[in-house]
Amino acid sequence: MCRIYGHFGGPPIASDALRAVGHAMLHGGPDAQTLWTGAEGALGNNRLAIQGVADGDQPFVSADSVCVFNGEIYNHRALRAELVAAGRRIDGDCDGNILLPLYELYGDAFVDRLEGMYAIAIIDRRERVLKLFSDPTGMKSLYYFVSPDGRRLAFAQELQALSKYPGFPSALDPLALDRYLGGKAVWGPETVYQDVRTLPPGTVLRFSEAGVKVESREPVAAVIDWPEGGPDLGHAAGMLDTMLQDELTRMLAADVPVCVITSGGLDSSYITALARRRVPDLASFNIAYAGNWPADERAFAREVAAHCGTRHHQVEIHPDTFPGLVERFVRHLDQPNNAPHSLSTFAIFEAIHEAGFKVALTGDGADELFAGYARYASAAADEAPGWERRYQDTMSAVGTDLLGRLYTPAYRAELDRNGGLFADRSGKDLAERVRTAPGNKLETLLRYDQYARFPYYILRRVDHLSMAHSVEARIPFLQPRIVEFAHALPAALKVVDSKVKAPVVEAARPWLPSSVIERPKQPFTLPITAMIRPGEALHELVGDVLLASDRRCADLIEQREIEELFRLQSAQPTAWAAEALWSVLMVELWLSARGLTL
Repeated sequence: MCRIYGHFGGPPIASDALRAVGHAMLHGGPDAQTLWTGAEGALGNNRLAIQGVADGDQPFVSADSVCVFNGEIYNHRALRAELVAAGRRIDGDCDGNILLPLYELYGDAFVDRLEGMYAIAIIDRRERVLKLFSDPTGMKSLYYFVSPDGRRLAFAQELQALSKYPGFPSALDPLALDRYLGGKAVWGPETVYQDVRTLPPGTVLRFSEAGVKVESREPVAAVIDWPEGGPDLGHAAGMLDTMLQDELTRMLAADVPVCVITSGGLDSSYITALARRRVPDLASFNIAYAGNWPADERAFAREVAAHCGTRHHQVEIHPDTFPGLVERFVRHLDQPNNAPHSLSTFAIFEAIHEAGFKVALTGDGADELFAGYARYASAAADEAPGWERRYQDTMSAVGTDLLGRLYTPAYRAELDRNGGLFADRSGKDLAERVRTAPGNKLETLLRYDQYARFPYYILRRVDHLSMAHSVEARIPFLQPRIVEFAHALPAALKVVDSKVKAPVVEAARPWLPSSVIERPKQPFTLPITAMIRPGEALHELVGDVLLASDRRCADLIEQREIEELFRLQSAQPTAWAAEALWSVLMVELWLSARGLTL
């Protein structure tokens, strides 16, 4: 696991400037810093040593190519054996050592053989081209920009690092505020900066004298050996359980200790139970808040830990410390992100680091693959006109009705000139996808979520807030075999008799207490509705920032609407007012941390 950066083309860049780019991501790779420079450009790497600790130094160099990569390749030993059989010599046990030999054997298609998570950069000196590759689910970020003359492309895995490049296009895109509030994050490939892009999941970017070309790689359709007559729920659950156990065998293989985050919900508890079978002294971590708050899951996490026999760590943070935590985690969010539990995510990875771990397993991704949210099934069954807008509102930080009042007239006019509110534009796009998709409506909704929202709202947050503490987050549900299985599984087996995520529920049933299996679904979040109220530290922070006269979004957001939201929340806390206030707070603090104004 590492943080990578580099550039290709144009005049040379001073080594001091390049080191400043790398230094801005030092938290993500504190174990070793290396930089390769050549006539074509440069490739840099900050290493977090996890696999092949003694022999994984980057960049990887061959006669014709240079490579840096961030991620983990879980099938690297099988690929190493394949390469050795083909006559290639591979030294050491680092997963990255196989990449250039594999590229030289298969060309760009080499990534189709990788199982894991990755962002890869290769300078092919023979073709005189830079190539950037992202994994199929977008677990690892890559941001880039092209110089105004088109001669140079620069990239980095964090925007704060990319901004250290000479000539960084720092102009903000005012439309990004609407994209953020309409989607809880800035969905790619656009970013908050007008001329900076992020590489979407499952794509390859090629940059040469001919310019930039970005292509999506078509996923390989899974060939599933279904029983005659097709799968039933029990068969599907059994297949999922077997595959997850196989994946965990590989994912727990590391040269450093691996722990697990146990929220108390189904997905992370299931991963905890399976991991404990392979790690006798498995450490589990849960986070909670001092005091009596809604949605406290620590009792469920404790029950799972006792049931599985883990060495449990109960992390508890006090709400009085939240303002300081908010300001710290916002500095590590490359773009504004609405999720209140960013605070919890940041704090739990900090505790994991302090306990001496570099790797943590999480349960992310199961909901998006196996229809774990009720909104999927509700929208799939909703045939009334305007269903797409109602569905989009479930993914918005602020509902479209409130947005109409929240924006200033000048900003609303600018949005209208550019196609209207993001929620409306994306809703129309979704409706068109459903109309033209050959398959099931539920499946179309799931794929839309997996590729349009999930990488930018959830995966960017997990990646950046874990790497802020030099911790690698591994996500079993997002391994290729699991994703391919989920895509091939009939939609009718994902929601069964109104039971969401049915295959995961049935697969986990033998491993967990019935209290965890049967409990109502509860999202992992921070109870901001209860915490943004008079007398609480978060209420004071919201008031201090959003009622100030020097707000950084003042030209785009109506101050009187913010004041009214704050008055309503102070008098009678409600979820919609709290989320709107929190969402605007995140933008203001993100801008303030960088000295920017929209």
